[in-house]
Amino acid sequence: MPVSGLIAIPQLDNSDAALLDELLNKWAQKRHRNLLRSTYYDGKNALRDLGISIPPQLKSMEAVLGWPAKAVGVLASRCNFDGFVVPGQDQDPFDLAGMFVDNDMDVELPQALTSSLIHATSFLTITPGDTSAGEPEVLLLSRSAQFGTGLWDRRRRSMRAALSIVDMDETGYPTELVMYQRDKVSTFTRTSPGKWSVDVQVNRTGRVWVEPLVYRPELDRPFGHSRISRAVMSLTDSAIRTIVRSEVAAEFFNTPQRYLLGAEEGAFSSDAERWKAIMGRFLAISRDEDGEVPQVGQFAQQSMQPHMEQLRGWASLFAGETGVPVSSLGIVQDNPSSAEAIYAAKEDLVIEANAANRGWGASLRRAATTGVMLRDGLTEAPEELRLVQPKWRNPATPSVVSASDALVKQVSAIPWLAESDVALESLGYDQPTITRLRADKRRAEGRATAAALVAAARAPQVPAGPPEVTSDAVES
Repeated sequence: MPVSGLIAIPQLDNSDAALLDELLNKWAQKRHRNLLRSTYYDGKNALRDLGISIPPQLKSMEAVLGWPAKAVGVLASRCNFDGFVVPGQDQDPFDLAGMFVDNDMDVELPQALTSSLIHATSFLTITPGDTSAGEPEVLLLSRSAQFGTGLWDRRRRSMRAALSIVDMDETGYPTELVMYQRDKVSTFTRTSPGKWSVDVQVNRTGRVWVEPLVYRPELDRPFGHSRISRAVMSLTDSAIRTIVRSEVAAEFFNTPQRYLLGAEEGAFSSDAERWKAIMGRFLAISRDEDGEVPQVGQFAQQSMQPHMEQLRGWASLFAGETGVPVSSLGIVQDNPSSAEAIYAAKEDLVIEANAANRGWGASLRRAATTGVMLRDGLTEAPEELRLVQPKWRNPATPSVVSASDALVKQVSAIPWLAESDVALESLGYDQPTITRLRADKRRAEGRATAAALVAAARAPQVPAGPPEVTSDAVES
């Protein structure tokens, strides 16, 4: 629903008022679809009945299918940020690791990436922190697309402006907003109906203090696509209908299906009477006008197999759409999969994770640049920041045995690789563990050197013997 003109702030000039109006309309335009995808992710989507095979008594049955959440979760679990690296340097010259640790980004960032997969994008705000209140120097906060939006500058390939919905009333009307621009940050707070207070903070970095974490961006859609696509929602609806139909069939499976020959036409005139006769344990019917008793028969009980086969078909289509292995959707294969089949099943997911990491990594690098500028009071980014690169763990998550075998083969071809931290990273060690291993190695080498020196000092000194007499000396 457009909200143009609903929020009027007299303190703003025409350009800022128009920008705020544009941001609010974009947020309202996307809000319904964002809420819908959150509903599917939470498994709260209602049954879309076709009105054919489900009896009225069972239409209110609650059926939940977690496939949309599985599509998001299996990809998010393979995208693990492991910090920043600077090629050619062992240390972190800008203390980016400290900045991320101060903001608990090891917990906050995975939530932001999950939200990005659900709504196509999430937002990371970078603002100066209030150190007197216990905040870090640079405050990093993630925000869902349900409570934020932005405008993309295609020429600069960055945000032109952004909006955060900080608070709303019980009717969903925004009561506190933050608008980010390249030269200032404005906070709007509603003090009473129709009245707003405005607080403006100067931005000297020339950058919008918001970075979007976008999943699968395109030229025509710079804010990307949701992992819960229309196809995912449609397949989920079809699978839920199959589950409900199987529940209905299971009820009838326990109730013998009977038929009557020679019954009066009005014996079951209403839907309620028909369902009562089908579901009832006893069947009572009067004789006809000639005193004849209708013939009663019973059909063979139906099988549940067609419903299971249809659910397997929906699962196969869902797996093809999302790259999630069919086995992860609860479909058990008759024959166990080989190691090659298991690797092939997750290959599409690994490729998708690598592509997602590239897009998110670029946004994290820009966010780190903005954070350094705010912390150090800079108006231009240092040239060395261009060399900073994000590092992600291997999304293939190989086993220890397979990773070790691969490393042995690589070291045999490239011997000096054994002395690199990259070799330890390929085995799955994170940076804190690598630092501890290196420290333990140095301590062990130091103890070995000290022990060698002590042993050499305690060794008995052998006196030198008389000079050797050569044959020439004897003749002389």
